Amino acid sequence: MSQSNRDRLLQIVRWLAVEFPTPFTVVLHCPKKIAADPGDKPSIRLTGYYGYTVRIGRKIHVRIAVRPGINLWIQIDTLLHEWAHATTTRQSKIENARLAHGAHDDEWALAHGRIYRRFYDDEGSEDSKTF
Repeated sequence: MSQSNRDRLLQIVRWLAVEFPTPFTVVLHCPKKIAADPGDKPSIRLTGYYGYTVRIGRKIHVRIAVRPGINLWIQIDTLLHEWAHATTTRQSKIENARLAHGAHDDEWALAHGRIYRRFYDDEGSEDSKTF
């Protein structure tokens, strides 16, 4: 991932933190590889974009997998998707474990819709460039 892509993702994270606060501090990680499942070997190569969210203590860690040449807009879409998890994460929903697909419940879908529309339809993409 180029430094400019990383800088852009960090701008969006700062914007998201203001526009869509989360119950915990969010930390962004951009590794090149993420295991498909918690028990899988870390050497598994990704076949496409991928991200996940996990709460550890009082922080939410959002991981966006990036391979050389991956499109910035795919990284951004993944970030928006994962931020919806971050905004809906509560003690009762997650306990130090990676979110499963079951975490795509109604609450998450509404949060994702609000975030997506604000970013793409309501000038959030431009607004976030000032962060």
